[in-house]
Amino acid sequence: MPATMAEKLEEAFTIMNKNWVLFCLIWCVCSCKKNTLNNQQADDFFNPVYVDFYVNLNLPDAANLKFPNGHMYSNFGYKGIIIYNTGFSGPEQYVAFDRACPYQTDSSCAKVSLENNGLFLACGTYSGNQFVKCCHSKFSAQNGGVVSGEAKRGLKQYFVNSFGAQLRISSNPNM
Repeated sequence: MPATMAEKLEEAFTIMNKNWVLFCLIWCVCSCKKNTLNNQQADDFFNPVYVDFYVNLNLPDAANLKFPNGHMYSNFGYKGIIIYNTGFSGPEQYVAFDRACPYQTDSSCAKVSLENNGLFLACGTYSGNQFVKCCHSKFSAQNGGVVSGEAKRGLKQYFVNSFGAQLRISSNPNM
């Protein structure tokens, strides 16, 4: 006996409801997994360090920062901080990154240094004029992003505010 139009609509509606419930369950599972991953990526790869210091660009130690690709190191942060002049003007002119390599942060040699070309930060340190690699991770000096190597995330970046000839480097944007 042929089904009536009302029966066909009811059957279609039931199938749609089942599919909708299945879709919602799958979406919830995927969303929760995605949020967990995003939260893990947002976590620092070392314990947070309070940073708040000033650099006077008129002092001899900071003279190199007045030029594009110029840099200076400080002893603040987890493994020290590198401050870098990107060559841009405005708020993007100076950036500051922790020198801790995100690949094996706990390793004593996992510290980034500016390569001689002034464009990349590499995991390792200089011994005299010789660069001694720790891992093969390399990062952009402009933004701290991974260029190559074992590291799967960029360098920890600090906030830089410019006040005339003063730079303020901090771990909090509202300082």
